[in-house]
Amino acid sequence: MQFLSDPLFKHSFFKDVVRIDYDTDTMPMLINDYGYSYLMFCYGDFIALDHQCNNVDVPKCLIKGTGDYFNITAHEGNTWITFELPNHVLYNITGIPGMDSRNKLYDLSDYVCNDVCKELYEELKDVKDVHELALITDRYLGSFYSAWGKPLTSTPIVDFIYEKKGLIRLADLLKQVSFSERTLERLFKKEVGSTPYRFICLVRFNYVIREVEHNQDIQISTLVARYNYFDHSHFEKDFKKFLGQSVTNYKNVYNPLLTQALSRKFIK
Repeated sequence: MQFLSDPLFKHSFFKDVVRIDYDTDTMPMLINDYGYSYLMFCYGDFIALDHQCNNVDVPKCLIKGTGDYFNITAHEGNTWITFELPNHVLYNITGIPGMDSRNKLYDLSDYVCNDVCKELYEELKDVKDVHELALITDRYLGSFYSAWGKPLTSTPIVDFIYEKKGLIRLADLLKQVSFSERTLERLFKKEVGSTPYRFICLVRFNYVIREVEHNQDIQISTLVARYNYFDHSHFEKDFKKFLGQSVTNYKNVYNPLLTQALSRKFIK
């Protein structure tokens, strides 16, 4: 599996661009949620199972937002090109409440002219440079970026949670905003696709899983203290929630897709 990206990539709209080329058939590989939205182009037949092991149709040109973990099976010759976007972009594109969009893959052609999608899809197919991938996509979709990227009410709150690395209690977050807990929850369910508490836990977990990935010998007690977990049980509960497995199982199962994804910087 070839994983093409650039740690120095910068763009006015995309957070990152990644191309994955599969040189062999794969077993199902787990990928976790980062709290972002994605524009994706899939070449070949992919099999996607959601966190409840339900089959999910994979459009050739798709958009998705935050949700739960997926398992992806690919075949030799398949390619997957991903453009990482701010969280709020999915809601701006679809207008569909975020909680209704969890774990759904939307066909881009439902929101962009089908001919444009087809032409863009074909032009990206053999491009190996992430900067060129972005330039080509700009030509086809650049006129949409302003509307798609328009900040929502939740956007600065989401950014604040990222800034704090998820190391903030919901009670302390509420002190930073002018909303009641009930109003903030409604806002997040509509625009983000998660409750505020779950999103805080998700961001924190994405830092935790990177530490585990980069240092397999790190002690759980160290992570519990560093990331403000109550205890070992609380820590394991997050692993189960966001990866569907224990930390021990995670360490014992090789998943090159997840390993490659976790090698990238979480926040750009």
